[in-house]
Amino acid sequence: MTIVLPTNRDENWRYSNLRPLAKAKREAVAPHVPAAIELPARLPDYERWVFVDGQFAAALSAPARNSCAVLLDAGDGGEEFARMLDSAIASAGVDFALARLNAAGGTQVLRIAAPDGARASLELVFVATAPAASGTSYPRVQVHAGRSSHLRLVERHVSAGDADSAINAAFDLALAADASVDHYRLQNVSDGASCFDTLTAHVGDRGAYRLRTITLGGLTSRSTLLVKLAGRAARCELTAASIANGLQTHDMFAEIEHAGADAVTRELYRGIATDRGKLGFNGKMVVRESAHGADSEQTLKSLLTGKGAEASVRPQLEIYTDRVRAQHGATTGKLDDQMLFYLLSRGIDRRTAQTLLQWAFIEDVISRVDCAELRTDIEQLVAAQLNEVSALEGLLGKP
Repeated sequence: MTIVLPTNRDENWRYSNLRPLAKAKREAVAPHVPAAIELPARLPDYERWVFVDGQFAAALSAPARNSCAVLLDAGDGGEEFARMLDSAIASAGVDFALARLNAAGGTQVLRIAAPDGARASLELVFVATAPAASGTSYPRVQVHAGRSSHLRLVERHVSAGDADSAINAAFDLALAADASVDHYRLQNVSDGASCFDTLTAHVGDRGAYRLRTITLGGLTSRSTLLVKLAGRAARCELTAASIANGLQTHDMFAEIEHAGADAVTRELYRGIATDRGKLGFNGKMVVRESAHGADSEQTLKSLLTGKGAEASVRPQLEIYTDRVRAQHGATTGKLDDQMLFYLLSRGIDRRTAQTLLQWAFIEDVISRVDCAELRTDIEQLVAAQLNEVSALEGLLGKP
C-alpha cells in the first residue's frame, strides 16, 4: 500500500515542519528491553500504562486489576473499532495520511473500553528513546466510552535522552450517549525529536469530550484533530497551549464538525513564539444542515516575543444552516506595552515583568487542567520553557 504523505503545498500543512518526517525510517522501532528510565511521578488514583518507542513496557506499568484497557496486536485492533467510527472520518484525505501510516507500521494497540456507567482514570506514558534512523514509534490508542460512562485520560509524550526520535501517534475515540471523556495531553519530548499525532473523536447524544492539550517539546510537532459531534446536544471543549522556543515549530489543525442538533463547541488557543520559534493553529468549524441550534465559539491568540518569531492563527467557518450561533476571534501580537510599563513602574525588572505577562497569557489554558498534580507538573515545565523559573516561583502550584 502506497501512502502519500502531506507536503507544505497542502492547505492544512502549510505551517508544519515536515522535514524530520521525510528523513525518518518508516519501519517501527525494533522491540527492546528498556534500561532504567526516569518517569514522571505517577498520578494518584490513576492506573498507569507505559510504552517505550511504541511498545508496551510491563515492568514500568501499573494497570488496575479490573482495568477496562487491554493490549492488542495491531491486526486485531482496527476493523471492529473502525465500524464504531464514522467512515468519512476513517477514510479522510491527506490530513489522515499519517494515521494510515500508523495503522500500517504499528504493532500494538491499547484498547480502552469503558462499560456503560463505568468510571475510570488512566495515565498513558509514551517514552521515546530511539533515534529516527533506527525507526519510527507508532503509539496507537482506541477508546470506547459506553453510555453514561466517565473516563479521565492523561496522555504524556516524553523522551529518555536527547535522541532525534520520530513519533507518529494515533488516538481514536467513540463516545456513546451521555458519556464524558476528560482528556489531557502533554507533549514534552526532547529538543531534537519530532512528534506527529492524529486524533479522531465521534461524540453521541449529549456526550461531552473535553480535550486539554499542552505542547512544549520537540524540534517539530503537528497535531491533526477531527471531532464529529454526531448526536443531539453533543459537546466539545478544546483548550490548547503551545510554546515554541529557538527553532521549534508547533502546528495544530482542529476540525470540529457539528452534525447533530444543538451541538456545542468551545475552542480556546494560546501560543507563545520566542526567538525564531514558529506556531500554527488552524481551527475549522463545520456546521451541517442537520445541526440546527449549533453553538460554536473560538478564541485564538498568539504572542510573539522574538524578532524572528512567527505565528499564524486561523479560524474557519463552514455553515450550512441559518439556525446557528457562531463567534470567532483571532489575534497575533506582542506584549501589552501598558501592562509592561505598569510592572516596570512597580520596580519589577524588565525580564521578570515580561515573563510574568507571558505566564498570565498562557495560564488561561493551564488553569483549566482539573487534575491538580498534573497541573503542577505542567506549570513547572512551562516555567522552564519560559526560561525563568525563579520569576514564577511564587505562582507555581497555586489554584
